[in-house]
Amino acid sequence: MAGALQGTVASEQQRLRDTFEKLRQFLREQEDVLLAQLSRAHGDLTKERREYVASISERKSLLDTLIAKIEKKRDQPVVEFLMDVGKTLSSCEAAKAPIPEPVSPELQRTVRSLSETSQLVVDAVAKFKVNLLSEMDRERVKVTLDPETMSPYLILSKDHKTVRLGDGQQNLPDNPKRFTGSPSVLGSQGFTAGRHYWELEVGDGGSWAVGVAVESVRRKDSLSMAMGKIWALRLDWDRQYRALHMAPAPLTLKEEPQRIRVHLDYEAGQVTFYNADNMMQILQFKASFTEKVFPYFWLWSQETYIQLCA
Repeated sequence: MAGALQGTVASEQQRLRDTFEKLRQFLREQEDVLLAQLSRAHGDLTKERREYVASISERKSLLDTLIAKIEKKRDQPVVEFLMDVGKTLSSCEAAKAPIPEPVSPELQRTVRSLSETSQLVVDAVAKFKVNLLSEMDRERVKVTLDPETMSPYLILSKDHKTVRLGDGQQNLPDNPKRFTGSPSVLGSQGFTAGRHYWELEVGDGGSWAVGVAVESVRRKDSLSMAMGKIWALRLDWDRQYRALHMAPAPLTLKEEPQRIRVHLDYEAGQVTFYNADNMMQILQFKASFTEKVFPYFWLWSQETYIQLCA
């Protein structure tokens, strides 16, 4: 049995090596083709710029010569000036000839096409990365929102996957699990071990936070009193992102994520946030968990929502 399994492992190792080598070869070939096209375009642009500068210099020289001739003839008798007027007018017509454009329309179209192709490649690689990771990753969990923990200020969808801020306070039983000091809600499933992740979408508005909280998080006090037991990414009303734990810490993000992946590694004590559209890391917390950890959500704006992804 052990020998057969070792053979299987060795076979899979070789298959993966062959697959990735073929992929690398394909990518190298495509890279060479696209870079060669861009290199040619760069050379054509350099050539046309050189020709344009030469044309401008030639026209300037012609105009300088013409101006000098006219100034020289200015003091001549009228008869002599009129005798040379034909040559002067001919030089003026030559000076009025159109100068070629700095970049030809054909080359402009070529550069635009190459730029569009380059963007398509960037987008395709980003999608490939996301799709490959999603296919390989078996740590995804199906998270739903726990109505027993939901603040009376929040409203859950029937499938318990979307939360919004209501118009006022609902009349809900004040059980020990329920958040009454802040508009918060936990996920139904908690974790005491392992690696897990879930994804969610946020609306266009601010005043939301997503992350994790330990089971002993304070539920009857304001958010500021619960900080030490929450690890979250927050977008405030002023469009400022902040890392939320002991105290809010400002973050500078290049883009505003709409779909977010929250990854929990219990044993390693890591909570990591990704932009799920391109798998770029947004934020990572280091912690030391000794109790059950739950997905955590906070919302204080009617202009947005938080929706868990299937």
